Amino acid sequence: MAFKTKELIFIALMAALLFVLNFTIGAGIIAATGIPGSSALIDGITNLAVVTFVALVLRKFGAIALLYLVYAIIALPTHMAGGPPGFILKIPLLAGSALLFDLTIYLLKYRKSGFIIGLPILTLFGFALYLATYYFLGMPEFQKLFTALPVIFVSFTVLGYIGMWVGFKIYDRTKNKRVVLQITS
Repeated sequence: MAFKTKELIFIALMAALLFVLNFTIGAGIIAATGIPGSSALIDGITNLAVVTFVALVLRKFGAIALLYLVYAIIALPTHMAGGPPGFILKIPLLAGSALLFDLTIYLLKYRKSGFIIGLPILTLFGFALYLATYYFLGMPEFQKLFTALPVIFVSFTVLGYIGMWVGFKIYDRTKNKRVVLQITS
């Protein structure tokens, strides 16, 4: 599906909002622990709240992948989005995992069940991609992430469901507002 300019602007603004939220919260966690992805302990809420809201507003295949593509580009010079600063591969890794989530919710017609099923798929596939990339590149982050993976995976998924609930609530409260209607018209 082709995106209209106002939808692309909406995606870019939501990616910037997600960056600001995650930067203020998540970067501190990564800096304190030194473990890439450890910000997932909190970022699960913010990520899924924004992702759910964007998916429900636009209801277009590729919207979430595009959101995460923009987010990863913005986060490139930071420890966020799954890698050290300047790690260019975090852009396709994040967008690629988001594409699988996009496909899941698209095939299930943006129903709640699609989001519920899609989150563990996104999380598992995303972490598997990052682990494989870190391993093949011989990055020191591999061992740290591999050791912390069970805690991070469970935390991100559980907190992601909370964020998803927040995203559904935000959408329910705003779906009839003029600004949201203008984006979708």
